[in-house]
Amino acid sequence: MSDELSYPLPTDPVVPHYDDPQLTQLRVPPHSLEAESSVLGGLLLDNGAWDRVADLVTETDFYRPEHQRVFESIAALINANKPADVITVYEHLASLGRADDVGGLAYLNQLAQFVPSAANIRRYAEIVRERAILRKLIAASDDIASQAFAPRGKAVATILDEAEQKILSIGEEGSRMKQGFQSMDKLVVELLDRVQEMADNPNDITGVPTGFIDLDRMTAGLQPGDLIVLAARPSMGKAQPLDARVRTLTGWKRMGELRVGDALASVDGRPSIVTGIYPQGRRALYRVTLSDGRSTECCAEHLWQVHCRHWTGPRVLSTAELIVLLGKARYRNRVWIEPHSGEFGHQEPLPIDPWVLGALLGDGNLTGRGTVRFATASDEMLQRLAERLGGELALSAASAVDHRIVRRGGAHTAGQAGVLPNPLRQALDALGLTGVSSEHKFIPRPYLEASRSARLDLLRGLLDTGGWVERWGSIRFATASPQLAQDVAELVRSLGGWCRVHVRATTFRDAQGQVHPGRPAHVLNIAHPQPDQLLLLSDKQARLQPQRMRQKRLNIVAIEPSREAECQCIAVSHPSRLYITDGDIVTHNTAFAINIAEHVALNEGLPVAVFSMEMGAAQLAVRVVGSIGRINQGHLRTGKLTPDEWPRLTEAIEKLRNISLYIDETPGLTPSELRANARRLARQCGKLGLIVVDYLQLMSGTNSDGENRATELGEISRGLKMLAKELQCPVIALSQLNRGVEQRTDKRPMMSDLRESGAIEQDADIIMFIYRDEYYTKDQCKEPGVAEIIIGKQRNGPTGTVKLAFLNALTRFENLAGYDSGY
Repeated sequence: MSDELSYPLPTDPVVPHYDDPQLTQLRVPPHSLEAESSVLGGLLLDNGAWDRVADLVTETDFYRPEHQRVFESIAALINANKPADVITVYEHLASLGRADDVGGLAYLNQLAQFVPSAANIRRYAEIVRERAILRKLIAASDDIASQAFAPRGKAVATILDEAEQKILSIGEEGSRMKQGFQSMDKLVVELLDRVQEMADNPNDITGVPTGFIDLDRMTAGLQPGDLIVLAARPSMGKAQPLDARVRTLTGWKRMGELRVGDALASVDGRPSIVTGIYPQGRRALYRVTLSDGRSTECCAEHLWQVHCRHWTGPRVLSTAELIVLLGKARYRNRVWIEPHSGEFGHQEPLPIDPWVLGALLGDGNLTGRGTVRFATASDEMLQRLAERLGGELALSAASAVDHRIVRRGGAHTAGQAGVLPNPLRQALDALGLTGVSSEHKFIPRPYLEASRSARLDLLRGLLDTGGWVERWGSIRFATASPQLAQDVAELVRSLGGWCRVHVRATTFRDAQGQVHPGRPAHVLNIAHPQPDQLLLLSDKQARLQPQRMRQKRLNIVAIEPSREAECQCIAVSHPSRLYITDGDIVTHNTAFAINIAEHVALNEGLPVAVFSMEMGAAQLAVRVVGSIGRINQGHLRTGKLTPDEWPRLTEAIEKLRNISLYIDETPGLTPSELRANARRLARQCGKLGLIVVDYLQLMSGTNSDGENRATELGEISRGLKMLAKELQCPVIALSQLNRGVEQRTDKRPMMSDLRESGAIEQDADIIMFIYRDEYYTKDQCKEPGVAEIIIGKQRNGPTGTVKLAFLNALTRFENLAGYDSGY
């Protein structure tokens, strides 16, 4: 393209063509004279093309000095609303005494004729820009190499930092104005999709969740691009009544009997312990009832992990939010709770084989005190029973269907006086089942709290005898004992099944043919994700039709006010934050974190960067480990942990090994240094979930002379806001308060209490303060252990107050259950 065009230099009218091979081997900086000429020629032909390149190139991006001067003149004329063609540009250059430097009118005329149109001028400008970036990289690399070869007394760390700054500054220029304007037609379509997504989201959280329900309710989460100024770290907690039952590894405990360190049953069999207990006082309670009749009580703020076929995954909602959700026809009887796996229970030996005990409770006669009797016409049942009884016991037929379970070899032994006891009868005596009639049968507690395999065998024995399969494949069980019905329901539910109990009236005829009311029959409708596991007898197995059976879900059918009672909430160590309460209902614990950063990294799984200029990384790690493991900070610093704190320490460390929480303890960072480090981490980890700066007043300005700190803070806050927008993640900046608050009667902080607050107030999207009345009033405090988080400014939402609990020994804040922000 350049064969017909010469490029005159200020002293030489034409660029000579060299044939010397030594000169051709010299490295020439990357450039494109053709692209530069095309950009300038296009602008001389069509001034309207200026808007397509003005955001992309500047005069310094051109390689040849004369091209820089021509572009500068074109820019000056167009920006002054004057035409820029060959003549006007020449006159402008002549007025500056530079016309001859660029080759005069002839060269400008050649530029105008070089390109036929300005149609592709944007791409020409991109080429010019790309070559300019490459030249800057070469120059920076040469400078870095020169400094490395000749440090001249500079520290290696300083040279490395300067090198990084040079490269990153070029990277910033390379990304300049990539987005540009966006048309409204595209924006409104995206807005409609976003509004629909938010309408379908009962959480009302559109940003990064903080993990704190009351705070999320007021802020809708931390929004990408927001700068949030904080004075403290929040958290949260929810509650159940003290008499609610919680399933432990080996049984049940009342909520009020739990202690930190108690081992709990979990949803999937993984270890889980109580890591925190928080009394909540007297609260109004609601009874939550599921589709198979089981129910439990909790307060309005208690959390639930629920599912709905309209959602792509589970959501964590409060009881109050569920009440609103279930009021909509779309969600009524369509929101459910997943059952647990049933992997818990003690491993102690049981006196009677679980399947045998189930069979005896289903069809056995326990009323006598001598031989245990059993009735069945099934040969398969007799064979299984004989195998399960073991070596000491045997079956003895009394009739076609009646059988006795006797001691093998008889009750008498030669040479020994007296009758030998029946081992089965002895075991039944110990379990309290001897002499029990059919309407008073029950399952002994050690069997209901045994391992999953033992409980499954027990249920199989019950269903192989007293159960049946309907023609459509449903499993039923019937008994005259109301206690046995409740025990079997608990047994099914403890195995992750669905079980509803119906009470039906019965009648019988006497010898004279008169009809009389009989004892009520308790009929159980049973469903399980794997129904074939519940039965061993082949004829009953054959009647199962899993393909025709609809899966029974634990739908939430009702939430109704019940009573007022003393309550407390607990925190558990299981990663899901779930535990098992009354009726084997899976519910959510107190979601908490030492701060929002910990929650985002641990619970949301997003990378988090913490710039800790006040506290060293090792100190901050101690605080985070203490928070996650619920370990006293003093114990952790001195190494004098209590016996129950050691396993929690191990568990906390294991959790922290798997999260993306990065700490930079470099003191006195400037905004540019902080941005460079954050960008580097973002490239390494992908999109960051949160950036925390601790704290604003410890940062340094780019040109820190110490004379005007307010101006410096303005630069810092603007830099943090720009970083939030660039990386599209929220930035939390902690800030100090000045001492003006100490002079007032009401010590609650205001925005004017922020040190050097003018620029911070202007740049921040959200400003929050912490106030602890106990700190100022000591023993006269009306709410000891309570802190207030005051939202003093929110650009896109309401202001207000969230109350938290403050745990002094753990140096942490947690929300008070039942607190109503009024929002």
